[in-house]
Amino acid sequence: NCSYFKHFTPGETSEIFEVTTQKEYSISAAAMSIFSVGFAIIGTICVLLSFRKKRDYLLKPASMFYTFAG
Repeated sequence: NCSYFKHFTPGETSEIFEVTTQKEYSISAAAMSIFSVGFAIIGTICVLLSFRKKRDYLLKPASMFYTFAG
């Protein structure tokens, strides 16, 4: 008996408590995570290239890629 929730659900057929996922949000979340992983990989490549060949100018783009990944 849900007599306590009568002021929340005035009718017997209420759609307030139905849980539905929206497809647009899940697709955009997947795309953002893929871009984030891609930026992290590019930043790691820049860091590895800068440490191996002593190219310090690659550290600034690497930090920007890590920032974009966040």
